[in-house]
Amino acid sequence: MSMASSKKYRIVEFDCDGVLIDGYASIYVADELGFGEKIREIYKDVITGSKNFSQAVKESLKLFIGLKESDIAPILNSIPLMKGAEDTVKILKKKGFIVGTISTGASQYFTDVLKNRLKLDFSLGTGVKVKDGIFTGINPPIIDMKNKDYHFAKIVKKYGFDLSQCVAVGDDMSNVSLFKKVGFSIAFNTSCLRNEFEKLSLLSSDKASLISMLSLAEMQVKFNARATIDKKDLRAILPVLGIRL
Repeated sequence: MSMASSKKYRIVEFDCDGVLIDGYASIYVADELGFGEKIREIYKDVITGSKNFSQAVKESLKLFIGLKESDIAPILNSIPLMKGAEDTVKILKKKGFIVGTISTGASQYFTDVLKNRLKLDFSLGTGVKVKDGIFTGINPPIIDMKNKDYHFAKIVKKYGFDLSQCVAVGDDMSNVSLFKKVGFSIAFNTSCLRNEFEKLSLLSSDKASLISMLSLAEMQVKFNARATIDKKDLRAILPVLGIRL
């Protein structure tokens, strides 16, 4: 496994789903509200290529439109954090790192909740519209599978750094564009999405095909990362960054 010198880097960016939280925010909320299977189906259609990411975002959003902010906020605050997430963020910030999250799957509404829970320096997700306490639609930016590097570069520039001075930690293909441009990259918990799809009610042959696709995607994520951590404890990234526990 490659090791990084923490002295070289100034900013650590974490993916949200499967990294800072233990699972997927949209799926967790949908499960609590009774339509988790529908959200998983939409994710599946993106993986199999029958829908593009933009279509998936719009379809997912339709399931949440009309819901009350007061009903969703408590659920968002109860989403389980990844083991070691709080400790890891505290230690990194104590060491002088700027720490934050960018997410394709979670909305800005939730990444702001997460920012508050973990005392992050920055957070970015797809924007949502809330009117009179009710979710009504989406706002730019839409963080998609290929533009995380673009949005992160804008954040990094505001702090006076460039991508070569950054570390990215992610679990799925949405992070590959970042992995190719940052100074150091870590693939973490790459089986998270595959584990979610194990819960889908599918024919065994269809499920096997889907799991095969996901396994290939996991290999791509790991191939493009400088280091891989399969242990579900975020503190495991610290030694990789040259930080002693």
